[in-house]
Amino acid sequence: MRDTSQSQTDRGQAYTLEGFVSAMIVLMAVLFALQSVVITPSTGGLADRTAQAQLEQEAQDALVIGATTNGSVENGTGDLSTLVRYWNDSSNEFHNASEQDVEFYYNASNDTELYQQFVLGEVLSDRFTDRGLSYNVELVSQDKDGEFDTENSTYLVYQGESEAVTASYTVTLLESDNLTAPGDENRNVSVREAYEDGEYPIPPATDDPRENDDASEIYNVVEVRVAVW
Repeated sequence: MRDTSQSQTDRGQAYTLEGFVSAMIVLMAVLFALQSVVITPSTGGLADRTAQAQLEQEAQDALVIGATTNGSVENGTGDLSTLVRYWNDSSNEFHNASEQDVEFYYNASNDTELYQQFVLGEVLSDRFTDRGLSYNVELVSQDKDGEFDTENSTYLVYQGESEAVTASYTVTLLESDNLTAPGDENRNVSVREAYEDGEYPIPPATDDPRENDDASEIYNVVEVRVAVW
């Protein structure tokens, strides 16, 4: 006579073993899938509108502070107008811009002239660089028609191209404004002279008052743009 109880017990153990094996397979598949997920900049983070709005506000605040605070927290110099005119007429670049092997631009570290002498650089480094974010600082001047010429803009900080949030602040340069880089050879040079005789990247948007008595005292209007990603 067949032992029905023993048969049922063996069958139950087999079902239990099959269930256990199936659960292990599912668990391993889930773990593998989780480890295979690639986190990109668009996965949450900056893709979130709230995060974008907050980042844009931080960039705008940095520009406002840089424009209205009369100088660096430590060194007492460097608002946005001073920064736009911080051109070295002898080397034809922004003063010490090629530090750290970053030719023509300032880099985003706290070791550069931008960070040490200007409030904007200090705030950007503290708020963005320390959080692993990248940013560009771009100078966009007006053309003769009063339109911002984005095709001939100049970078103060360039870290690449990416989808980003942007903020801007306008600075007015006057005909009487001189360069602000250290050294008398720079401070005695007006922005128009620096453009005509050198390579100062901000061209005049108005007539030369030396040739036209009715010319405006405004040399150009420059938009300082910060893009963060």
